Amino acid sequence: MSLFRKAGEKFEETKRAFTNAREPAFVCRSCEEPVSEEYEHCPHCGEAAVEPVE
Repeated sequence: MSLFRKAGEKFEETKRAFTNAREPAFVCRSCEEPVSEEYEHCPHCGEAAVEPVE
């Protein structure tokens, strides 16, 4: 296995661990579902109630 392949696999493993363990930055006030990005309307219920998590 080449050095670059090992480095690439380690990078992908670390990236997956980081993105899966991340807390949601936003939440819908209406349905209380976590949202990963700031939306005008909740992708779960459609309400305009997405706000940052405090």
